[in-house]
Amino acid sequence: MASIDAINDARLPDMVLTKLSPAILSVICPHPGTTPADDGPDHVFYHPRNLCYLELVFALARNLNWHPHLSGDRHIDQCISMIPEYCVSKSSDAHAFYIAGILLRIASEQTSDTTLSSVTEQQWWDVMRCAWNSPFYGIYPDLTFVVLVDGTKKWMHIASKSDLEQLVGNVDQFLEYLEGIKQEQRKLQGMRPEMQVLEQQERIVIANVTELRTAANNMLESFDQQLSVP
Repeated sequence: MASIDAINDARLPDMVLTKLSPAILSVICPHPGTTPADDGPDHVFYHPRNLCYLELVFALARNLNWHPHLSGDRHIDQCISMIPEYCVSKSSDAHAFYIAGILLRIASEQTSDTTLSSVTEQQWWDVMRCAWNSPFYGIYPDLTFVVLVDGTKKWMHIASKSDLEQLVGNVDQFLEYLEGIKQEQRKLQGMRPEMQVLEQQERIVIANVTELRTAANNMLESFDQQLSVP
């Protein structure tokens, strides 16, 4: 579905994009005339359903053909509305990671979505820092993390000292996670070509994440130096 441009019939992709996109959004919106239970699947912040929704939109956002529909059918608005719920210090699930990936992919286009103009600088930083607080187990470290590193560096200038300390800790945990993946791959004998491509991506991700850790540590040192000035 995300690779919809691979469909041979020229009419089918347009039909799928036009019909499926609003149908996906309707699944997570409360049904008209109902009063959703606080912990029921119709509640606006029903976490398991919203996580599945964000995973799906994250996958679709990888394909540029989906971007106009994700914006026009208000999926990006929906993701932005989730920031106050899922991009807070107490959040420790994967929602923030997927929100970050979606918004950063949309923002990376040369003609940026005007919807993103409603996202404040503080909200961008909240999204970035909480994305690194996500449990990454089960999320393969592809080049999405390079985009996340760039976004984190862009908004890190407004971080507090405690934010930076938490970021460094989360990045260290992520690098340990990557090292574990590398060790598992070393056990595989006769590595297939596709595995070699994945290993190359991992090296790129590790290099970028390591640069982010260095940048965050440098900012922390600046905080300490400022505090030591009489």
